[in-house]
Amino acid sequence: MNPSEALDYLQSLGLELRPGRRFDLRTIQTLLAELGHPERQFASVHIAGTNGKGSVAALVEAAARTARIRTGLYTSPHLQRLTERIRIRGEEIAPQELAPAASAVRAAAERLLAAGRLDLAPSFFEIVTAVGMLAFARAGIELGVIEVGLGGRLDATNVLAPRVAVFTPIGLDHEAYLGSTVSAIAAEKAGILKPGIPRALSAIQTPEAAAVLAERAAAAGVPLRALTAADIAAAPATALRGRHQVENAALAAAVCAELRSQGWDLTPAAVTGGFAAARWPGRLERIAERPDVYLDGAHNPMAARALAAYLDEFRERHAAPVLIYGSMRDKAIEEICELLFPRAAAVVITAPRQPRALDPAALARACGGLAPAVETAPDYPSALAAARRRAGAEGAIFVTGSLYLVGEAREHGVPPA
Repeated sequence: MNPSEALDYLQSLGLELRPGRRFDLRTIQTLLAELGHPERQFASVHIAGTNGKGSVAALVEAAARTARIRTGLYTSPHLQRLTERIRIRGEEIAPQELAPAASAVRAAAERLLAAGRLDLAPSFFEIVTAVGMLAFARAGIELGVIEVGLGGRLDATNVLAPRVAVFTPIGLDHEAYLGSTVSAIAAEKAGILKPGIPRALSAIQTPEAAAVLAERAAAAGVPLRALTAADIAAAPATALRGRHQVENAALAAAVCAELRSQGWDLTPAAVTGGFAAARWPGRLERIAERPDVYLDGAHNPMAARALAAYLDEFRERHAAPVLIYGSMRDKAIEEICELLFPRAAAVVITAPRQPRALDPAALARACGGLAPAVETAPDYPSALAAARRRAGAEGAIFVTGSLYLVGEAREHGVPPA
């Protein structure tokens, strides 16, 4: 396949989460074995959790790259381009590198299906994970920083033997797939703990999540260290906005310290420099001025609480902002809106370009009364126009709710008034 055909093939695989889809590791294990086990050709850091996975991964990768370690970064979902998920030495995978890896994975999957060694075609996420692992191996990376896609125990990334297993804060999200309690969700995420892992590190967790992680780490024989308030206080500075990013920086710094103890040349100077240079799109990212436009994918209650805390800080220095909000139907919408809408001067409710998007009128009927003022817009461009009218040149706009909506906002940009 040429680069265009490779992208078309990957995008044709459809939605990441299909109702009734069987989750197990046999498919990805069989596929990677057919490819010669590329996931075993580099060391790795494996990161699970509900929120902060991408930020912690970006910080660790930036520090390692600053230390001149050849890095790979695998994250999900993407905001604008599928190639965002696979980064080699800090850069999105180039189409000419993606195409041969995707071709090899497609051919391997077709061979396995034809031989009856797979009874179902691999899912989108399994295929993209295999492409990422193969691309990393072919690029000769030394350290892969890998974010779990969903859960942990049965996630396609759970084929690694990482140098460090990492847990960001765990809360409620994807309950239909992971369970309805924090303990159940923590148990799924703790599935990345396996015998032989030198160290596991955890953010400060709720008592329920902490107990599950401690139990599962002990059962696997993996030493687990949980961060303390002292770790948070000593966190290196980053360019990432929000108090929650201080906690993410503390966890990323602990990962770097553990890698250094294992012989990696991750000096404090590399950590400081890498963290200062790290960027993570769509998380309190400012993309425009006059009015200021910020993007933040607060798509679950834990992320919404972090954004709400930032909005409280923001309103101490500025007028209350205008929110542009859109959501998928399967999210904890009422809880999120209760956190965010009262902190805004006005809310413009819209819908991302996705089949699972919640209708703006229905969302306004359910939650519009929580906002000082509310209006609806059929799509992001019209929502932005309405928000700019309400905010004025000196105000601020926050686009939030769905990462799909955040991706649209980055793609659309901010046209001249």
